[in-house]
Amino acid sequence: MKHTDELNESLKSKKRKAQEETELLNKLRDETDFEKGDHSALIVAALTTILPVVIGILILYYVISMMFFG
Repeated sequence: MKHTDELNESLKSKKRKAQEETELLNKLRDETDFEKGDHSALIVAALTTILPVVIGILILYYVISMMFFG
């Protein structure tokens, strides 16, 4: 019985901690004011991070498919 009580308390603690973190993140997001060019900068940063990976995967897919079917 003691073990299950500790497990339940641990799970409640983790749920409570996750809920507090979510509330903190929502509060920080609401308080953040973006300047005029911030959205564009975020989009450019995301594209320069994601696009090379996607292009690499497509090239790898092309090379492998040409080896088997080309």
